[in-house]
Amino acid sequence: MNKIDELIAQYVTAHAPTESWSAPSCGFSEIVIDTDGRWFHQKSEIKRASLVALFASVLSYDGTHYWLKTPAESCIVKVMAHPFVIEQWYFCEHASRLSLVPCIIAVDNIGREWPISSMFPLALERVNGVDIPFLRLNYGLTARVSRNVYYQWVEMLQEDKNGFYLMSAKTRFYLG
Repeated sequence: MNKIDELIAQYVTAHAPTESWSAPSCGFSEIVIDTDGRWFHQKSEIKRASLVALFASVLSYDGTHYWLKTPAESCIVKVMAHPFVIEQWYFCEHASRLSLVPCIIAVDNIGREWPISSMFPLALERVNGVDIPFLRLNYGLTARVSRNVYYQWVEMLQEDKNGFYLMSAKTRFYLG
């Protein structure tokens, strides 16, 4: 890892406190996040993972617009669907500090781990007549569950009178 990547890495360990920043808007940025969670600037993909992680650490959604916020300025970002994609997962039996065991941990396209729980619940969105699962994250953000992960979860679904559900962190998340 080079020095610039090391400097960027130290700033992306947690999401910035964007809710406390009220900098003036610079209008629309030229950043677009596509349906696969890939970030583009002026139609060129941002391939540096550390730079995407840095931008993600200052991204938020206010119910109307996605914003990249800093203490100096706020810029609107165009997001085609969900800004992130759940690409992997694992089952955690030993998360005692969370008291939410057993728990499914979802891993997004920038490597962040999200415990599927009441804090980060699974939900469904209807798109073209099909229910698409996604995970609600912090700061109003969301991550679409990839088709591969969804099909893996389908094999684990349980059923009750309300439908099919995935159990994680002592909570039922209905997916059908």
